[in-house]
Amino acid sequence: MKVKNRSKKRDAILEKLRSTDSHPSADWLLQELREDYPDMSLATVYRNLALFKEEGDAISVGVVDGKERFDGATHSHAHFVCRSCNAVHDIDLEERSG
Repeated sequence: MKVKNRSKKRDAILEKLRSTDSHPSADWLLQELREDYPDMSLATVYRNLALFKEEGDAISVGVVDGKERFDGATHSHAHFVCRSCNAVHDIDLEERSG
């Protein structure tokens, strides 16, 4: 099994993704992290998001308004996309007894 190299940028991207429930795009993540990591590129963000998806640390919500959106919450749940504002919301699918 290949061991992934840890890096400050990789850790920061995953931490930022997990700290928001807005289901961000790679562009949003880059803008949020650019102050602390001015040399971070969009390619770095995408490369790490692909790695996170492959390793089960993140999921893709799909393309919303032309941009792929991501979720750091990997438990089983659905998403609702508002067609008016393009916001993505989690929907818990727990069985409820009536």
